[in-house]
Formats: sequence, structure tokens, C-alpha cells
Amino acid sequence: MPHFPAFISLEGKKVVVVGGGVVAERKIEKLLPFKPSIKVVSPAFTAGIEKLGREGKVSIVKRKFMLPDIRDAFMVIVAVDNIKLQKRIYEYCKKRRILCNAVDSPDFCTFIFPALVIRGDIVIGISTSGKVPALSRSLREYVQKALPKNLEQVKEKLETMRRNIPKGEERQRLMVKLSRRFLNL
Repeated sequence: MPHFPAFISLEGKKVVVVGGGVVAERKIEKLLPFKPSIKVVSPAFTAGIEKLGREGKVSIVKRKFMLPDIRDAFMVIVAVDNIKLQKRIYEYCKKRRILCNAVDSPDFCTFIFPALVIRGDIVIGISTSGKVPALSRSLREYVQKALPKNLEQVKEKLETMRRNIPKGEERQRLMVKLSRRFLNL
């Protein structure tokens, strides 16, 4: 069953990443532009995660994971290979309505972490509903190449124009027309 895409603000919200390996680092890098408060729990970390900790971009807890680590989290990313731990965290999160993503285990996810294309305020999420992440990644690469290089400038120009036009159907029609023209559609 496909998943509904929802764009939510993570700014200032507590996100806990369980695991300190390469996959955890990749997920953290994808989350950082959205400005959450990230806590990473693991007995060991990649050099990249340790650097992010020294820079104050993430909080590092160097020990085995414990359930109280996620008690007040908004979102949890489980980036460990331990299926029993993935399931335990998922069940805890599900009962408490905490968003949970267990990497490469869609059965233990309340949401799918999409492949992301980010160009300033423009964010495109791509998902195969967790069925074929490699396809999502390939589609992300395709979309990145297909987007115009000046996309952020187009967005800024349209944003300025939109502010100067009264709300209503006429503004909607005009913005669609201008968007298509600026993107050569």
C-alpha cells in the first residue's frame, strides 16, 4: 500500500537516531537542513558523526540504547541491524504516537524516510513505500539532473510576485501560468 507524503516541520523537534554507523550518518545529514534537535545514541560512532557532535550539530550519547532515550522524542530513526531492537523500538513508538523509521525494515516503520531533493525551500520527496529504496535513490538522481539550475531563483521571483497579488482563484491561475512559463513547460 502506498504511503501518503506529508511535509512536516522538524525545526526544534527532538529526533533520536539509534545507531552510529554510516547509515545513521547519512540519515542525520539528510535531517540537518530541517533544523531538528538531534540526539544520537550508540556505543560507537563514525568520524563524521563525532565531528557533528564536536560542532554542536548533534548531541551524542556514547552507550547502548535504552528506551528512556526516546521517551519524549518526536521522531526516531533506528539505524541498526538488530531486528529485535528495531521491533522493540517500533512497538514503543507506535504505542506513544512517536514517528518511527527502522532503516531497511518497513514492517517496523510508522513513516518512510524518502529520497530527498532539496533546493532551498523546494523539497521533493520520493518513495517506493519502502519496497525498493534503490529505485527511490535512482529517481532522486534523475529528478536532480532534470530540474533547472535556476530553480531557487524562479521560486524567489514567483514568491515576490505572489505577495503582490490579492488572494483568490485569479492569483492561483496566474501563478500556475507563470510557473509553467518560468520552467519552460
